[in-house]
Amino acid sequence: MKVLIIDDHFMVRKSLIFMLRNAYHEVECVEADNYYNAAPHFTDPDISLIILDIDIPGGTGTDMVKEIRALRDDVRILICSAADEERLALDYILAGANGYLAKASDEPEATKAVSTVMDGKRYVSPLVQAQLLEVFPSRSGVPLPAAGRLSEREKEVMHLLLKGKWTKEIAAALGLRANTISTFKARLFRKLGIQNLFELERRAKELGEFY
Repeated sequence: MKVLIIDDHFMVRKSLIFMLRNAYHEVECVEADNYYNAAPHFTDPDISLIILDIDIPGGTGTDMVKEIRALRDDVRILICSAADEERLALDYILAGANGYLAKASDEPEATKAVSTVMDGKRYVSPLVQAQLLEVFPSRSGVPLPAAGRLSEREKEVMHLLLKGKWTKEIAAALGLRANTISTFKARLFRKLGIQNLFELERRAKELGEFY
């Protein structure tokens, strides 16, 4: 197995190599410390797995996944990042990544993530699994109504936003941190396919959620 590791931190790359060699007796690792140096390897047909940090020099967010996917539809892409998993993981999965692994994960979890994506499955934490179940269609193949995809907490945030409350006011009302409210707001906007509060009011009226 040949793996491309893209991360600008030396110790992170070496830790991943150590984990891979413990899990697979025959593994070849290629390292890149930025997106520019990694790009020439994307078309290498021998590379079966790309472990990608999203906060790297030259990085372009989810567009990196789309660019790799355009060149290699068959390669496995595992995001390995210290960034907020709850806020970002779903975006990268929807862009085409096979998994999202938090850098704080221990070796057994990292090994499981690699084996899962190499088996052709998606790897995400239980938190992100819950998000995926809310966003993707039901097993019957019929898309869930938009309001049905919202969690009770997201509905609470939506109603307070519609009442003109600011992020800090909502955080105080619900007993949560302001950045947590921002995460709920971003997820709410993504699920409803909107970009601002004016569109939120329109969508809420359509869903019968406005009061």
